[in-house]
Amino acid sequence: MPLMNINFVIDSENPKDLSCFYAKINSDKAKKGFNSNHYFISLSSRSKIHFYRSNKNRDYQREGNITSLCFQGEPSKDPGQIIERWTSEILKIGGRVMGKSKLAKFGSEQWMLDPEGNQFLILVPYLSNGSDMDALM
Repeated sequence: MPLMNINFVIDSENPKDLSCFYAKINSDKAKKGFNSNHYFISLSSRSKIHFYRSNKNRDYQREGNITSLCFQGEPSKDPGQIIERWTSEILKIGGRVMGKSKLAKFGSEQWMLDPEGNQFLILVPYLSNGSDMDALM
């Protein structure tokens, strides 16, 4: 099987603004794609998140979220503090909080909403030498 890149796509009412929102979270800049209704941000040398506006004449309705983006920070001795700071920064650029942040054995997480109401997760694992951390990195 040939090598494939794994990318994500988000159907957006305003691809430029939404890509800029996620670019700020990722300390990146949004780049123009194929046309004025397509932008993307790079996650690595091979993966990207594409933001596009689909044809209004589609034969399906946009309903619910079945997948979600997860932005993971570097492991920390105090992941709750990092999540609080990160949440504050996201709120300043138009994001919204969903419920309360959670502190668990693996670290801290907070569900968020982007400016168009799409859910995403921010996660900061505990700094640890344990083998269970391999799954998160």
